[in-house]
Amino acid sequence: MLQGKERRFEITGRTLAGLSWGTPAGDPYFCLHGWLDNAASFNVLAPKLPELNLLALDFAGHGHSDHHPPGYHYFPLAYMQDLLATADALGWQQFGLIGHSMGAAIASELAGLFPERVTKVVLIDGMVHHQGGPAECNARNREAIEQMLRAHEKQPPVYPDVAAMAQRVTEATDQSFAAASELVARGHKAVAGGVTWSSDPRIRFATPLRVSSRQLDALMAATTAPSLLLTASRGDRWYRDGVERRALHHPNLEIIELDGPHHLHLEHDYADSVAHEVRRFLGLDAAATAGTKTGTIEPRQVSQG
Repeated sequence: MLQGKERRFEITGRTLAGLSWGTPAGDPYFCLHGWLDNAASFNVLAPKLPELNLLALDFAGHGHSDHHPPGYHYFPLAYMQDLLATADALGWQQFGLIGHSMGAAIASELAGLFPERVTKVVLIDGMVHHQGGPAECNARNREAIEQMLRAHEKQPPVYPDVAAMAQRVTEATDQSFAAASELVARGHKAVAGGVTWSSDPRIRFATPLRVSSRQLDALMAATTAPSLLLTASRGDRWYRDGVERRALHHPNLEIIELDGPHHLHLEHDYADSVAHEVRRFLGLDAAATAGTKTGTIEPRQVSQG
């Protein structure tokens, strides 16, 4: 049984880091964290799924993974390529995906792009979404280039200690101090005057080369993996107005709303509810009964007890 074991993978000349939990002989699953987070995002949920072989990767530029070379952008296709390269290195011909926020968006896109590789998908308060029309996309691509050309001007803030970093996260997001501390513990480095983020400042730049709404329709239609979307009642809204369209094209999507904030899988007060639905959906509990909500966007309210 693995409990947050550190992992390292040499992928296309770079090192990707991660954490492993569960049973090595169990069904393989990648756990994909959100934007600005890292593999520690699954420190609370992963131990509740001990039957699985879980690998939470730090996406490039996050956590303990290497940063991209100078001038190289961060965008979903690059993350997906890293995931597939890691799966190949592990000999995982097929695998499941458990993603949160940005990680959920990447999971839902990868499942449509490589349906023969993906077995099941769990999306936690996030899903692939198209934002803006052609003019907005062109403007975002221009902004991404301009920001990269000025990357040397970007310096992360310095904090006196990790507690101050965690406190700043709680002020900027809906995370508790305990949840923020999990992410900060893996996401900081010592510098002159204190500590700062170990993540690449460039991950905050505009994301170029996003796919169009019609491409997303085709990706959803091509998805063969049964998928579960867990929305958070007090979570993020950036993807919500696209869920109805995604559900119309997805052949096997179940949607459930849970009480909780955006990082509900990392919050001790809410992680049990997330684990319950994930275990039910993946068939890990023999007594669990899976309700089918294929192609619906009407959520089932689950009270927090």
